[in-house]
Amino acid sequence: MKNSRNARRYAEALYDVAKDHAHEDQIERELLTVRQVFSAPSDLVDFLQDPKQWMNRARIIKSTFMTFSSELVKLLLIMVEDHAEQDVPGMVDHYTYLINEKRGVGVGKVYSVTYLTPHQLEDIEAHFAKGFGYERLALQNEIDESVIGGFKVVINNRVYDVSLKAKLEDVKRKFVPLYKR
Repeated sequence: MKNSRNARRYAEALYDVAKDHAHEDQIERELLTVRQVFSAPSDLVDFLQDPKQWMNRARIIKSTFMTFSSELVKLLLIMVEDHAEQDVPGMVDHYTYLINEKRGVGVGKVYSVTYLTPHQLEDIEAHFAKGFGYERLALQNEIDESVIGGFKVVINNRVYDVSLKAKLEDVKRKFVPLYKR
């Protein structure tokens, strides 16, 4: 994402308009398709970025996304006119973040040495939901062998680290003088 500030502004504008028209959920579903189209290398993105085709951009967006909500199509037209096609995936991510915040759902990742069982993941989600200020958490499990043991939870740039690696680093900080680190 080239300019995350612009992506956030576009997402917040779309969210406000969607909320006013009570289309938040519909637009969220549509944005999943939009993310796929704009994330992967595609002929559409190449076409939109071709300076020779600037007159046809609006027509192509309207015809490609004709079944989508008018709010989303208008935003895509604005983004294409602003040459912000590269910000579309970031806009989708931030819109998803905004709608999850409204629902009280935190989305994040759990890093562990091995994959957690569904029951372990549910236990972690239930345990950390209130601590992170959410009604519910939706966590993805990712493998990170550097944690050595335990796990690390990351939600919206907030980290709760109960990994063996973190504990070893803490012991190192306590026993090794500053000038020898």
